Amino acid sequence: MQETAFKALGIKAFYLPFEVRPHEFRRVMRRKRNLILDGFNVTVPYKGEVVKYLRPNLTYEARAVKAVNTVYRKGKKWVGANTDVYGFLTSLQKDGRFRTKDKNVLILGAGGSARAAVYGLCKSGAREIRIAARRKSRVGSIIQDFRKLFSRTSFVPLTLQHGDLKRGLEDVHLVINATSVGVVFKTLQLIPDKLILRSQRGRRLLFFDFVYHEKTKFLKAASKKGHRTMDGVGMLLYQGAEAFRLWTGRKAPIHVMRTKLKEKLDL
Repeated sequence: MQETAFKALGIKAFYLPFEVRPHEFRRVMRRKRNLILDGFNVTVPYKGEVVKYLRPNLTYEARAVKAVNTVYRKGKKWVGANTDVYGFLTSLQKDGRFRTKDKNVLILGAGGSARAAVYGLCKSGAREIRIAARRKSRVGSIIQDFRKLFSRTSFVPLTLQHGDLKRGLEDVHLVINATSVGVVFKTLQLIPDKLILRSQRGRRLLFFDFVYHEKTKFLKAASKKGHRTMDGVGMLLYQGAEAFRLWTGRKAPIHVMRTKLKEKLDL
């Protein structure tokens, strides 16, 4: 996707994957001044850890979310940004035709992706955000951080237990899977089918899964009940387009990026 965008604008650049172990990652970041790269992305599990190596050179979103997925040069400095926020909101609004203002949202997960989603939802006026995850401490940390920034949004901590999920789905407009279920554990179902009520007139929810390479059980279950569903392809596209802009200073050729992405994902 990125190399296709470079080629379309006549930019001689390559986008290459590097898988590094934790100790290798720490060594690279301690010597980041010596990197010959012009920019790079950071993915799981280093989105949170990379922050300490880039302070104080963080964008406002990256500082608030406490996670970085895109790093770019500004003069002689490396700057950490979070383009997941932009990618998520743009996909939700453009592709999903969903307006967040005054809506209730249930988010499953409390990692870096969930934090980006919470920030974007608060920023665009969500009324109430319910966060369900296995680790209560992570949920509490997210709520504590964002309650300071967004006083108009209410937060509800939940677990992934049956009773909490049932409560979380009541009077909700949007349900988001920001967990690794669907990537790592493809056979697991986050929400029992019986908890997802069949859509009714005026009660058709939107189920959004950050996974982009296949339709997950989470989305299949919602679709069977007549609800709208979205995968993470749009989010991947738009966050990549924003990263492209930060690296090159030029507007990303969205059309060719989308075409290549769909081709590679066989969509």
